[in-house]
Amino acid sequence: MSNRIASALAVCAAILLSGLPTATRAEEIPENLKGTGEVVVATAGGAFEEAQKKAWFEPFERDTGIKVITIPSSAKLLASAKLGQPEADISNINGGEVPTWVDNDALEKIDYTFFAKETLAGLPEFMKGEYGLGSFYYSVVVAYNTAKFPNEHPKNWTDFYDVKAFPGKRSLPNCDLMLYGALLEGALIGDGVPKDKLYPLDMDRAFAKLKEIKPNVGRWWATGADAPQSLIGGEVDMAAAWNGRIVTAKKQGAPLELSWDQSMLQYDDWIILKGASNKENASKLLAYISRAEAQAAFAEAIPYGPVNKDAFKLLPKELAETIPGAPGIMEQQIVQNYDWWVQRGSDGRTNYDVAIERCTTFLSQ
Repeated sequence: MSNRIASALAVCAAILLSGLPTATRAEEIPENLKGTGEVVVATAGGAFEEAQKKAWFEPFERDTGIKVITIPSSAKLLASAKLGQPEADISNINGGEVPTWVDNDALEKIDYTFFAKETLAGLPEFMKGEYGLGSFYYSVVVAYNTAKFPNEHPKNWTDFYDVKAFPGKRSLPNCDLMLYGALLEGALIGDGVPKDKLYPLDMDRAFAKLKEIKPNVGRWWATGADAPQSLIGGEVDMAAAWNGRIVTAKKQGAPLELSWDQSMLQYDDWIILKGASNKENASKLLAYISRAEAQAAFAEAIPYGPVNKDAFKLLPKELAETIPGAPGIMEQQIVQNYDWWVQRGSDGRTNYDVAIERCTTFLSQ
């Protein structure tokens, strides 16, 4: 998967614009994207959902006449699709989870016939999967409260796990978000594993490191909003967090900062749930938000990396150079290896299945 991400992020921004890209407001929307009815989207809420509404859902409603209804994403989503009664039409999930959904016969194929030629040209081939469509790039970073660390501060996972040099409470993802939050990868890097030796993950070593840090964890976060909230409220002093959540809180005046050193580069895929009631409208929405203009608008609403390479041309230079995968940042990052997470052992279970079981046992002790 590393080649998949790296080749998509080689494009550098050059054109300076402000606000939502003009083309998003002015371009002629293809007739095949217009319609009636609704599409139900399961989303993670918080600043992320607000950015989706501003950049994607509200313009889509305005331009196509199709209403977007959002519901909270939950662990029940996969089960509902397996039962043939999906709670939503589409959702975006971590790219590493797509094979599991496919194995459970829980997904519809992506219909690319609704996509304009220029949109398809802007999307790298490796982001146009049969069952998953690239949504955006993001990163798990080490974030901290600047009031607690006004000068010397934790810069990476090595510092995060050094409680002597950087005392204070930490926040880490819970088991449900173990993959999304790069829980095991961060623990291993914090324990001294070199970046190029990270995979295959040594689970024994990772959970041993987590056991060591556990007394210093003030919150095991269950949503993306938990990490910045726990930092702002003083519940913790540093946190593993998604970059967009921290940057958004910082813009709102929160005394937070992040470091890109040893950050984990990840991506989400859009999926259409098996038996979706509004499958055609779901395909229209995906075609609409995959356009360069919509991708750029989302990056401006919340600082995640666009998957349509042409979007970089529409972003202000100061933004294009400070989002996941940008030149100068990507060199400091570690690409999460989704291939390893879905590999199966002799018992038929994936590495993710084994890790989630061990994590649940670990946190219950």
